[in-house]
Amino acid sequence: MTSVLNPEAAIPPALATALADWRRTVEAELKGVPLEKKLVTRTPEGVSLAPLYTRADNDGLANLGTTPGQAPYVRGFRPGTGWTCAQETTSGSPEACNEALLEDLRHGLGAVVLRPDEAARSSLDPDAGNPEKTGRDGVSLADRIDVGAALAGVALDCVPLWVEAGEEARPLAAIVIAAAEAMGVSPDRLSGGITADPLATWVRTGWLRLPLAEAWAGAADWTRWAVRHAPGLRTLGVDATVWADAGGNAVQELGFSLAAAVEGMRALELEGLPVSVTAAQLRFCFGVGPQFFPEVAKFRAFRLLWSRVMSAYGRVELASKARVEARTGRWQTSVLDPHVNLLRGTTAACSAVLGGCDALHIRPFDELAGEPSMVARRLARNVHAVLSEEFMFSATADPAGGSWYVEWLTDQLARKAWAVFQDIERRGGMAEALRSGRPQAAVREVAAEKGAAIAQRRSGMVGVNLFPNLRETVRQKEGDNATFAAARGREIAARRPASPGLLASFDAALAAARAGATVAQLAAGLSRSAVPGETIDALTPTRAAEGFEALRAATDRYRERTGRRPTVCLVKMGPPSQHKARAEFSAGFFAVGGFEVIPIEGFPHALAGAVAAVASEAPVLVLCSTDETYPEIVPAFAHAVKERRPDAVIVLAGLPADPAVVATYRAAGVGEFIHLRADTHAVLSALLRKIGVLS
Repeated sequence: MTSVLNPEAAIPPALATALADWRRTVEAELKGVPLEKKLVTRTPEGVSLAPLYTRADNDGLANLGTTPGQAPYVRGFRPGTGWTCAQETTSGSPEACNEALLEDLRHGLGAVVLRPDEAARSSLDPDAGNPEKTGRDGVSLADRIDVGAALAGVALDCVPLWVEAGEEARPLAAIVIAAAEAMGVSPDRLSGGITADPLATWVRTGWLRLPLAEAWAGAADWTRWAVRHAPGLRTLGVDATVWADAGGNAVQELGFSLAAAVEGMRALELEGLPVSVTAAQLRFCFGVGPQFFPEVAKFRAFRLLWSRVMSAYGRVELASKARVEARTGRWQTSVLDPHVNLLRGTTAACSAVLGGCDALHIRPFDELAGEPSMVARRLARNVHAVLSEEFMFSATADPAGGSWYVEWLTDQLARKAWAVFQDIERRGGMAEALRSGRPQAAVREVAAEKGAAIAQRRSGMVGVNLFPNLRETVRQKEGDNATFAAARGREIAARRPASPGLLASFDAALAAARAGATVAQLAAGLSRSAVPGETIDALTPTRAAEGFEALRAATDRYRERTGRRPTVCLVKMGPPSQHKARAEFSAGFFAVGGFEVIPIEGFPHALAGAVAAVASEAPVLVLCSTDETYPEIVPAFAHAVKERRPDAVIVLAGLPADPAVVATYRAAGVGEFIHLRADTHAVLSALLRKIGVLS
C-alpha cells in the first residue's frame, strides 16, 4: 500500500505529519467523504492509484540505484540510442506497397517493416478461394518476385528489414532472402529480422497448419541457418499485441509474453539450441493502450521481468539482447471522428517512448477505413519527429525514472505480471495454458469490464460516447478483396513453377525460392506431418468503440432511407434551474446513438408539455425535471401522452432511489430511465429496437 492510502506506514515523522495535514485538508474539501472514495482510481490491472506519491512509496524498491544499461535494466537495455521509426507497410499489392514504402523512407522511416498479408503468414498463395486472407492486413507476397517488387529501390544493406512471418518463418524467409540476393545483397549484409511466432498465431487464429512441435522445429532450423549465414537477422517473435488487441490489460501482456518466450526457448532447447542463442534472437512487440502512466511503467516493468527470467538461466546479461517494439493500440481507435485517433496515437506513442521502446509503429488515424491515406501516414511519421526532435525524448535515458509514481507503478505491474507468469509455469507452460483456454478467458473478462466502462460512459471516448460529431460522413471500409484475390491468383498461377517436392532443410527451401517456388509450395515441401495442428479457443481482436459505431451506422442507414435521423424530444419542465442539468445530460446521452435531439422547453404543467411533445412527432419523448417535481408531473404527463400517442416511448431523465417509485412510474407509462449509472449502449440499443431502427 502507498503511504497516502496507509498513513500508518513506517515513514519519516515529518513526512507523516505533512501527509496527515494534507489528508485532513483534502477530506475537508470533500465534505468529509474519505479520499479513497473520490480520489483513488482502480486500473484494469487491479492497481489502486493514489492521488499523491512521496519518496516513502519507493522504500524497499531494489532497482532505484541502478544506472541506465545496468542489470536488471529497468532503466533501459540500450540507453541513449532513442527509438526507430518503424512504420509498417501494409498496402495490398507489392507495387502499391513499394510506392508507400519509398515515400516513407524519403521522409523519416528508420526501418522497413514489411507486413505480409494473412495468406502469406498462413503459408498460402494468393487465390480467389481465400479472399478473406489475400491482401488483408498486409501486403500480398507469394514469391521472390513479389518481394522484389515490394522492396525495389530499397538499400537493404543500409536499412533494417523486419518481417512477421506467422507460425512458420522459413517460406517467407526463403523468398525474402532470395529476393535480396537478386537485388545484390547477400544474407550476411541484412539486418532486422524475419520472425516466427507460432503461439501468437495460434491464439489469433485458433489453429495451426502444423503440429506445434513441428512449428518449433522449423523455427530452430531457420534460427540455425540465420546464425551461420545472416547473423544480423532475428528469427523469433513474441507478439503481445494479440492480447492487447483483444482488450487485455498491461499485466496480462507482460505475464503472457514472458510465458510465451520461455515456452519458445524451452522448445528450441529440445531442438539443440541453447538459451544463449535463442535469447539473442527474440523480438518482443507490445501494444500501447490509452492509460498513459501504466503504459510507461509497462515497458520498464518488462525489462525488469525479463532480467529476472534470464537470471533464472544464470545469464542475466542476456536480457539486454532482447528487442522491445511497440505498436499503438487498436483497442482505442474508432472509425467515428477519426482525427481523434491522432490524439490517441500521439499519447500512446509518448508512453512507449518514455517507457524506452526500441522501435515504434504509430497507427495512421484512418487505417480502419482501409489503406491509410498519404496524409495519415505522414502525420504518423511526424509524431515520431515531434517527440524526438522537438520534445527531445531521445536525448534522455529513462526520462520517467525517478518519478515516485512511475517507479512504484513499475514495481506493482512487475509483481502482478510475475504472479501471472508463475501461475502459467505451474500449470505446465504457455502451450498447456492456451489449450485450457485460461488466458483467453482472462482477457475476455478484462475486455468485458473495459467495454462496460465505455458502454456506461464511465470511461470516455471523444467522438464515440462523448461529444459525437453527427455531421461527419463516416468513411466506409474500402477495397474489394474478392476481385483483388482473383487477380492475384491468376498472376501467381501464371508464373508458379512445378512443385519442388520434399525440402529437407532451409537450405533446400532457399534453393527452391531462388527457382521461383511460392510460399505455399515451400510450406508443403518443408512439412513433415500430414496431421494438422491443434485447434484452441481463438481470441478475436476487438475495439472499445464497436458497439457505438454499430448504433451510429444503424441511425445513418435510417437517415439514408427516410431523409432524417431518428428523433428524440426533450420536454423541459419548469424554469431552467429545474431542467437544465438533466436536459443537457439527456442531449449528450442520445447524441452518441445518432439521434437528432428536439428541445422544447418551459412548460408550466404536464398537460402542456405532453401536447407539445406529441406534436413534435418524435418517437421518443424525454421528460426533464427534478426528483421533487416528478411525483406530480410524471403520471399526468405519461397519461396525456399515451392517450394521444400510445406508441410513443416515454423516457425519464433520472432514476428515483426508491424502487417503489420506479415501479409507479413504469406503471404510469415510463418505458426507460436514463442516468449516470445507466448502460448507455444497452439503453440506446433497446430504444432503437422499439422504434424500428434496429432489428
